[in-house]
Amino acid sequence: MRKVYFHSIFFRLLMLTVCLAFFINMIFFGVIHYYSLKADKGLRTKMTDYARYLMNDIGTPPDREKARKLAERLDIAVDYEAGDMRWRVGSLPKDFPEDGFHSVYEDGDILIMFMHGYTEIKKESDIGRVIIRMSPAPEDLDRLRKYGYGVFAAVMFLLICTFLLIRYMLSPIKKMYSAIEEVKKGNYGFKIRHRGNDELAQLCTTFNELTSEIEKAVRSREQLLADIGHELRTPMTSIRIAADMVKDDELRESIIDDVGQMDSLTAKMLESARLNLSDRVVEMDTVDFSALIDRTAAKMNSRGANIVTDVDSQISICANPDMMESLIKNLLGNAVKYSFGDPVSVKAFADDSGLTLTVADKGEGISAKDMPYIFEPFYRSDSARTRNTGYGLGLSLCKKITEIHGGTISVRSEEGRGTEVEVTLPKELINK
Repeated sequence: MRKVYFHSIFFRLLMLTVCLAFFINMIFFGVIHYYSLKADKGLRTKMTDYARYLMNDIGTPPDREKARKLAERLDIAVDYEAGDMRWRVGSLPKDFPEDGFHSVYEDGDILIMFMHGYTEIKKESDIGRVIIRMSPAPEDLDRLRKYGYGVFAAVMFLLICTFLLIRYMLSPIKKMYSAIEEVKKGNYGFKIRHRGNDELAQLCTTFNELTSEIEKAVRSREQLLADIGHELRTPMTSIRIAADMVKDDELRESIIDDVGQMDSLTAKMLESARLNLSDRVVEMDTVDFSALIDRTAAKMNSRGANIVTDVDSQISICANPDMMESLIKNLLGNAVKYSFGDPVSVKAFADDSGLTLTVADKGEGISAKDMPYIFEPFYRSDSARTRNTGYGLGLSLCKKITEIHGGTISVRSEEGRGTEVEVTLPKELINK
């Protein structure tokens, strides 16, 4: 989200507000400037008359002594240029601008120029050029600076207030983004806390109601699966007993095989429902993780699998033993199922960052379109929809077990090249 900050709604609204404020100010000051120019028309004659009085006071051609007295009395500077003759009386402040003046009034040979309180009065004739320069009073300059600083501070204050206000108004969107991430993880009980009664607040309320309905639907599904799994156990046991009495060997083996498949599915359904619905505290105990992997791999190898292990010795963790056994069985079982006889690599090591378990096969891999759904219960790709490939519960159970222990699970796969599943458990679980 941080990378797309400049493309966010928040940033766009902020820039829209700044631009709108800028154009409103431009229009406002433009109107004021227009009417001030119209209002100044009556002052032009007085300004040019005042400029002519000053020029008349120093004479034509200008008398240097009269110019000096005038400069002392009015605190101005008078420059005269005529051929090789150049002189100045009076003094100018160091910050007097050399250029950048705007022509304000012009009447015949008199030109009055103004900029930020500084004024130049020019008169050019055959006898030379006279320039009278006036500076604003120091207290006026201080007042102007304070006014500028005040305006800048006010603008910055308004921008900061606008920033905070927009951020506050759009905070439900950020909360909703976080809520969606939680729901994607399966945390359907997550609720957005909000205040107000505007459109965004109503959207948050609707989102909370929606997640509540989803949570109810998911729990109802899990409860239904648990009930079905529990109810199927008794008739399957009866069918299994009855199958032993069938005299036809081929038919008996077929029935027993079907009952076994149903029993396996029922066991996984019950385990999945138990992980989702149980509110009890998970019982933790010491688990010899290294021995558990070696034992599970050896048992599968004795049945025709080809599992190669590279496991650090004496990895001991504090976890639920049954869940850890189910995790390893499902990961290794999936890898063996889809490796089609090729070796399955199992690696496990513990370091300061935690425990990492990696199971890799060189099977057919998972297509890109199926990757987003591999942790969904009962999801199987179209190419894997046969009874021999399982029921789509293995990775779902692994994900739930891993998250219950505070870890993460990720899958990397390439079609035709194989699949690698990596489980990480926090270092707090490792017994030292």
